Amino acid sequence: MNTRSLALVITFAAIAVALNIIRIPTIYLPGFSYHFYEIPIVIASLLFGLKIGVLVGLLNLAGQEVLFPQGPAFMVAYPIGFIGLLFTLLGTHLAIKYLIRKKTEKPYNDRKRTFYLTAFASATRGAIMPVIIFEIYYQILLPLVGIRIPEATVVGLIPGFFFFTLTLPLYTIPIAYLIATKVSKSLEIEPCLLGQA
Repeated sequence: MNTRSLALVITFAAIAVALNIIRIPTIYLPGFSYHFYEIPIVIASLLFGLKIGVLVGLLNLAGQEVLFPQGPAFMVAYPIGFIGLLFTLLGTHLAIKYLIRKKTEKPYNDRKRTFYLTAFASATRGAIMPVIIFEIYYQILLPLVGIRIPEATVVGLIPGFFFFTLTLPLYTIPIAYLIATKVSKSLEIEPCLLGQA
């Protein structure tokens, strides 16, 4: 990775940390909110590859814990959000691998690429994160920091967990893909995998 790419990676991490301020609370799931900090992380992943996307995500996680401490619940909530991000990144890269394998004579247009990236990210994140949120977050981590929530309440929230984890990539991936394609063209960066699909 050259100096220019390294500077862009640091820039994406700084933007992700700065975007932690913007939160839109969900009306159906108490304590959860939609956020925009994943967008620059997904952009970095699309431009520079999965490893760089994870690195930017780790830098963002460190920034969240240091700059936005919100009590014991968020000491475990931020890492759970990072795990969700990892599944989103995994889904996007599985979609790219799928598109590369399925390559036809005619290249895929941006709309079809965006659809596959979003569908794979939503499916990957939506299939696994509700289980992680229920089992790890509510059953193990929150009790460790002294927060107890009745199991019946948590079970009642499972449809909300599922809806939340499915809908988060529905705005994150299209915005990230659009920005990644614009950035790669304007800065003349050859996308790591994005251009191959």
